[in-house]
Amino acid sequence: MADSDSSDEEETKEQCFRKSLSFAQKKSTFERTCCYFIPEGVLSGLVTVQTIKDVLHIANPTPAEDELIDFVKTRASKVFAIALWAKVENPRRMMAYFKSKNLDDNDLPITDPNSIWSKRSWYNDLIEHQWRFYAAIFSTAKYNLDLEESCILPFTSKGGDDGRGSFGVVSKYLVHRNHMEPALQDDSYFAVKEIQATEDAQEVAEHWEKEVKALRTMNRLDQEHIVRFITAFRRRRQHGGDEHYLMFEWADGGNLRNLWKNMPSPTLTAPLVKDVIKQVLGLAKALDAAHNLNATGASYRHGDLKPENILVFNKGGLIGTLKIGDWGEAREHGQATEMRPSKTTAKYGTRRYEAPEVETGVTPKWLGQSTKRRSRLYDIWAMGCITLELTIWLLYGAEGLGRFDRELGFGSFYQTSVVNGRKVAQVHDAAVRWMDQMAEDPRCQVGSTAIGDLLELVRTALLVVKLPRRLGTTLSDIPERSRTDSFVDSGMNATRVTPQDVVSEESAIDSTVQPAIDIPSFSFTPAEPEPDKIPVQPEPESRGPARCLATDFRTRIETINGEDEDESYWYAQPLDQHRPGNLKGSFSLSALPPLLSDCDSGEGYQAQDREVSIQNGNDYGTPELDENDWKYQSGNEFASAMFESLQHSDTLESSDRTVSNRLCDQCLQFRNEVSSPGFAISYETHTLRASASEKKCDLCSLLWQVVIQNGRVDSQAVKFERTGPFLRLESTGPRILSIVRDPEQMLPPTSEFQTGFVRLPEAGQSTHMEVIKYWLNDCDRQHTCKPLGLAADGDKVRLPTRLIDVGQSGDNTVRLWATTPKDSGEWIALSHRWGSQHLSTTTKTLQSHLNGIDLNSLPSTFKDAVTVTRALGRRYLWIDSLCVIQGPDGDFKTEAKRMEDVYSGAYCVIAASCATNHFSGFLKQRKGRNYVGLSPEGKGQTPFYVCQTIDNFKDHVLDGDLNRRGWVYQEHALARRTLFFTEHQTYFECRDGVRCETSTKLSNKLAAFLGDPDFPHILYNASQGEKILRYQELYREYSRLGLSEPYDRPTAIDGLQQRLLRTMRVSGGFGVFDEGVTRGLLRRSLLWRRGIDTPSLSRIHFPPQSVVSTVPSWSWMAYTGGIDYLQPDFGCYEWEDLQSPWSPKTPTNVSSTDYNLANIALEAIAREYDLGAAVQGEGELIFDTPNGSAKPDTLCVVLGKAKGSPSLGTQRHYILMIAAQRGRPGSRVYERVGTGFLPGKCISPSGFKVKIQ
Repeated sequence: MADSDSSDEEETKEQCFRKSLSFAQKKSTFERTCCYFIPEGVLSGLVTVQTIKDVLHIANPTPAEDELIDFVKTRASKVFAIALWAKVENPRRMMAYFKSKNLDDNDLPITDPNSIWSKRSWYNDLIEHQWRFYAAIFSTAKYNLDLEESCILPFTSKGGDDGRGSFGVVSKYLVHRNHMEPALQDDSYFAVKEIQATEDAQEVAEHWEKEVKALRTMNRLDQEHIVRFITAFRRRRQHGGDEHYLMFEWADGGNLRNLWKNMPSPTLTAPLVKDVIKQVLGLAKALDAAHNLNATGASYRHGDLKPENILVFNKGGLIGTLKIGDWGEAREHGQATEMRPSKTTAKYGTRRYEAPEVETGVTPKWLGQSTKRRSRLYDIWAMGCITLELTIWLLYGAEGLGRFDRELGFGSFYQTSVVNGRKVAQVHDAAVRWMDQMAEDPRCQVGSTAIGDLLELVRTALLVVKLPRRLGTTLSDIPERSRTDSFVDSGMNATRVTPQDVVSEESAIDSTVQPAIDIPSFSFTPAEPEPDKIPVQPEPESRGPARCLATDFRTRIETINGEDEDESYWYAQPLDQHRPGNLKGSFSLSALPPLLSDCDSGEGYQAQDREVSIQNGNDYGTPELDENDWKYQSGNEFASAMFESLQHSDTLESSDRTVSNRLCDQCLQFRNEVSSPGFAISYETHTLRASASEKKCDLCSLLWQVVIQNGRVDSQAVKFERTGPFLRLESTGPRILSIVRDPEQMLPPTSEFQTGFVRLPEAGQSTHMEVIKYWLNDCDRQHTCKPLGLAADGDKVRLPTRLIDVGQSGDNTVRLWATTPKDSGEWIALSHRWGSQHLSTTTKTLQSHLNGIDLNSLPSTFKDAVTVTRALGRRYLWIDSLCVIQGPDGDFKTEAKRMEDVYSGAYCVIAASCATNHFSGFLKQRKGRNYVGLSPEGKGQTPFYVCQTIDNFKDHVLDGDLNRRGWVYQEHALARRTLFFTEHQTYFECRDGVRCETSTKLSNKLAAFLGDPDFPHILYNASQGEKILRYQELYREYSRLGLSEPYDRPTAIDGLQQRLLRTMRVSGGFGVFDEGVTRGLLRRSLLWRRGIDTPSLSRIHFPPQSVVSTVPSWSWMAYTGGIDYLQPDFGCYEWEDLQSPWSPKTPTNVSSTDYNLANIALEAIAREYDLGAAVQGEGELIFDTPNGSAKPDTLCVVLGKAKGSPSLGTQRHYILMIAAQRGRPGSRVYERVGTGFLPGKCISPSGFKVKIQ
């Protein structure tokens, strides 16, 4: 030991050590961690044996002290340095403590505030100073790094300004060479992209993960002309809102647009042309590799190619090396675009370089297939735009490029026009004119110059509107059902659609998976067979070449690049002889727009994308309304707050859950890597089947279960991919599993795990009731869904005529209460199925129900409704069968008119979705949820659970048995918010979307219409196109629902119709809308057609006692059976004269529905037609009640004619087909018999006036 007299000397040694650390430290230039850090490797030269002896006061070490010195030197040098830097009072005692507890540098930094060390005297010093010694270390071998908010980033210099784009900010940082693995020779610059934060934290995290996955895939392609991805990291912030980053190699030459600006007048030489062709070839090879990942048709589409995303690296060649960067909008497709049924999920790329199919759509191959699919051909168009600009720059420099930029304007490289009622695209006139003029330039001759051949490639293969057949895929046709529901050509007979029998092969599949030990028994339903694909009527194919695929692009560039026989092929005449001013044609010199902004960024972001907005009359812009396009959110922030509240109120049930130890090697990999960004893992199907059948692995059993459920047993391999906390089959497949953390763990929410129930609480018990109560209370505080007590006309809502007073918890009696106008209070309404036997109030039982009803005598469904009403703290309940007097002497006719106020005025609506009748109840045991518990490797790791996904609002609710009833459809829409009790879980729907009992939050743009608490408020400021699509979908769905009495068809939806009329500020009735001067709304609402799934419509008989006694033939409400609508392109038709019951000229004009209106006729001009004059593809007729052949006595009424038709003979006409009313053959009173379209040559130019009733 050193003498006490030497204390000053010892203190000096510690000071010297701290001074050495101070000299070695570097300042981080990352603006959020502007702290100093000790670079990795510095301590190895400072923490020597002698230093340890001196500081720990060891002169002649004992064996035990030798062990302590060795421990500090080999395992705890950072702990030692932290102790000295923090001036810990007794560093020797601290080091001895670490050694005794077998703790070392690997156990730091400490991130748990409740650490077992927290009571040590040096704890606060350790927490404060540890991060200086633990700056992040990046690795090219590890594609993700999770960092605490306090972790210092080893960026020692920041260069230039940030580049900003739509999805992120890119900065140039110098990374310390010791903080990159493998270590760098020198400090090097890298591009660091931060994903822009939004209010939707999960969306940001998923965008980051998808980009990481895309970048990893691009790295594996090993393409020289794709920007190299280094790594990704995420900063975990203590109070939520994680920050997400990506790191790339730095492009020291900026981007392609920077190159054009920095070389405004390139000297056209053979070496320069060769270099440009070589770089274009490199880009083509890179694109070909991304577009063709394997032989199955899997591919990545970049989706946002533009000069700003073609980065320049100043090495090799005259213009450097061009590389494709920014794969943030890239999307992987495991299935060829032609075969995908749904729209592409990616947001569109820059407006300037978007392909024309973004606006015109892709022609569907079968009914129901989205026109918004995006294929790899999208990238080819963008490359055509870029290559054309590159060619212009080569020939005419920045001046010529600026002129072209101005002539093109602020739109795209294409323009649209209406041709025979359809929006079609063509290459922009300016681009065509420039290419024509360039082709006359001697330096640009096709076949004799490289530039000429490059231009020809652009004209004939890249910048081409026409898409190849089947979008270029080579997959064979899928068997389809033929179209037999309409007349499409002369000589073809219309026959009824007969659904094909589907032969189930479930018996051939061993779908019985025995339960594994220590995990719940697995039960499941095998996959349903795929529905038939019904083809659409094919359009005549246009002439001319089609856009090429990436492989063809690469091949043709290789041909140009391989030309070496004649040097003149590359040599060009001096530029002075062919300046842009000498080009033929006129070029306006005024208002020349500047080149797009220069951005000194390795990712080359443009400050603002150019967009064009064209307004022309009504706005027919439409959202993509897809009933299957559901957005899934973890709901973690909400769930964390809810579970904390449940814990404080002591209503959170605890349960034991087993963690599995029986895992195969591949599932161990699954367990350890599932939280990494872009996680995906593939299993050979036969291996998975065998492991599950032999009970070798618990997780394999669960995975095999979902493979069977989703009909993938015949696949050679299956791939599971994580999106947020959900696992999908393939990148675009359904969500089939959830990665869940138990709420009892009370961990901070993260994007890759869901905080929620592993096992749902028992239905009707305290935890279950507290959850739904929390949902409603939160909605009361945060939203405007709670009813205000006002009727549709603005007057105060009076209570329903009768309500059930449920009393208080514990009461054994409930009673029917007859309200008065002065009464007030809140009530809950029940939506349910009656069944064949039911309890109801009649004139005979009214008084006894007013006196009181024994709770135990109530049917289970009603008793459960009382339980929920009491649990929610409400006194009154409305049940139609009890609160409306039933029977012929009842008051249904009167009360039916008040349904709107009953449901919209209710505090909430209870939907007994799983109750089959009054007696089955809905608070009953739910179907079990299968799961497997996993515990990751490493110290302090908390278990998580891979759970069967049961979040399916569409199947469980919207397509459930209860919602198949016509009256319930209206109840759903009128309710301001609804609790749906299903056999799987409880859902809560309000303005904010759908909450699941599992914590998941769901939303869908189409479903939001019915879920709108102020239905149909969404239409108030909607475009004309959206209004039309939404009401059409509403009526299409309703027409397929069941009603006990068919004549209730107009009555059961009248409440919704009245709201639609008020909100849209139009007249109408009978399912038809009339906007007066704006003709399209009435004509489109008349263009309903018999549904493709409906063999025939049947006319409804309306008895005198029905609420509605007469419905005209032109209304779909007059028939039973499903309907669809013909869809003329918006803005592409001129609408013909037609007088409706609501037209100003009609004597009995009213503003809305009057079901007993004397005049319910349409007045129009009827014409003869000849179907035989049409050729294939020109016409289609759909009869409401087909009888096997066309009716010879029918006429047609023209509703609309196509704009932009080359001739009257080919002009498409949308028509109604009419026939003389039965029993009135000599009159001019007709009835509708069908609809369709024909060319003008099939329709007589003259006609006569008729009435259609």
